[in-house]
Amino acid sequence: MEYTTTNKIGNSTVLSATFSADEVSAMHREAMQAMAGKLRIPGFRPGKAPLSIVAKYISDEELKDDVLQKAASQTYVTFLKEHKETDALIFEPELVDSVLEDDAAKGLKVDVRVFEMPKADHDLWSGVEVEGVSTDTSKAVERRIRALVDAVTETSPKDGPAAHGDSVTVTVATEKSQNPYHTEFTVGEGEVGKAYEPFLTGMNVGESKRFSVQLQESALEGDITLDGVAEKHIPEVNDEFARTVGAFGSLVELRKTLEEDEQHKADEARKDTIVGRAIETAAEKLGIDFPGYIRRDATQERLGEIKESLARNGLSLNEYLKYNNISADQLTKDVEADAVKLLQRDLLMEATERACSIVAGDADIEVYVESHKEELGKAGINTTTENGRKTIRNVIVWEKTRSLIAGAVQLKEPSEAKQEVQ
Repeated sequence: MEYTTTNKIGNSTVLSATFSADEVSAMHREAMQAMAGKLRIPGFRPGKAPLSIVAKYISDEELKDDVLQKAASQTYVTFLKEHKETDALIFEPELVDSVLEDDAAKGLKVDVRVFEMPKADHDLWSGVEVEGVSTDTSKAVERRIRALVDAVTETSPKDGPAAHGDSVTVTVATEKSQNPYHTEFTVGEGEVGKAYEPFLTGMNVGESKRFSVQLQESALEGDITLDGVAEKHIPEVNDEFARTVGAFGSLVELRKTLEEDEQHKADEARKDTIVGRAIETAAEKLGIDFPGYIRRDATQERLGEIKESLARNGLSLNEYLKYNNISADQLTKDVEADAVKLLQRDLLMEATERACSIVAGDADIEVYVESHKEELGKAGINTTTENGRKTIRNVIVWEKTRSLIAGAVQLKEPSEAKQEVQ
């Protein structure tokens, strides 16, 4: 067998190999002998029938496929032996083309694609430039405080008409729904409260009124009945309020705690975004690709997860496609694109771990266990077992790799059109 390297595409190399007629005949015999051991031929024990008899029970297509796979494997092994300095080869070789004449005397030619682990060292990541992410936690902190205010706000029945800021319970009967439904909200707050405010203001308990509102791009018409109205006693946001909602000595202390928590969340979200952009950029730069069978398996696995999720919610895949007005082919293409991105992420993370010798020792594990006891307990991870410690080790290595990438890439100023991480 002889081969030449015909093309280098990203993390893969195409090898063109030729096999002599004698080599093809040998592969034919090996393939038939292997198949003979699996066949049940009358009058013969498994593997004992003459090959001339075995040939009658094997289709030409089966035999051809087996010979081509043997040729691809031999090409792969030969290349591996002669290129020990090449980065680790990954996946099974992919047969991309072949010429096998009916006349075996003409031999065989195959094109085989082999895949290498990409080189993802610090130099790679420091040469990647991505758009940065600005963070602003002020809005998130204010949302947290409003939620705390709502949690401690008390109400009392109101003897009088509904007004802005009152908590109301209503019955809504629309022309599109068969049965009336009951709901509760604050007049003038949120999308629903603002939409119904013009109709509810001035209404007394037991009264009904015709309405027409626009909610989430849907126009609703019907009748609304005021079932109950309560006045809200909203506490003042001060030091006393802070002491009421937790172990805080002052409002300043409460705000500081919330700001630190939201800043931590924003920093993690920022890092996720930067790493995601860096991996996407690096994958394109390196031309990261995968054999067809890897792409297909990942796509089918993801489609299976989607079907299971839909089934849990009482929907079939056909119903989902109909509601979203997309074809099965389009869904498969979309799912495959997402599946490949996840494959690229996992491969580049692993390649970075290897290239940068990122490890987690016993001391790292002990520190992690001590600082994450509650989370590990909720996740049901037994930190005293080998499997539990292996899981923690993988988490630490993943986080170290993620931090290395986020810290190494070059950041451009974020565009104004990009939404801030909050």
